[in-house]
Amino acid sequence: MIPLNNKIVAYLVINNISFVSNDYVVMINDNSVEEISYWNEPKLGPIPTQQQMDDAYPVWESQQLAAANKAKAQQLLADTDWTATVDINNPQYSNPYLANQDAFLAYRSQLRAIAVNPPVVVDNWPVRPQEVWQTV
Repeated sequence: MIPLNNKIVAYLVINNISFVSNDYVVMINDNSVEEISYWNEPKLGPIPTQQQMDDAYPVWESQQLAAANKAKAQQLLADTDWTATVDINNPQYSNPYLANQDAFLAYRSQLRAIAVNPPVVVDNWPVRPQEVWQTV
């Protein structure tokens, strides 16, 4: 069961309604059921129906999952930024040099595709290549 507070947040976010935590209050009534006991109607508009909140929640949840996948892809890209420098694979400038920069470029391209258009579910995250260093 999804807490009412989560459904309210989903509804507000999906509908681009700006809010702060004290704009509404959720209480548990005498029957142990969550209900909205306060709603700042001038700021938030009319209290949403249960159906509106139920409909908003999966959309919001999908957005949250996609945002998490985007953040993970961006972090993995940041962790390998050093592999994209121009001289890292050139023995003339770097000794030792990264012999498999192409593998890292392909890996980073796959991550970038996730970061730019983040899916809700990533079935198979790209596998980071093992660094292969060579010396002149």
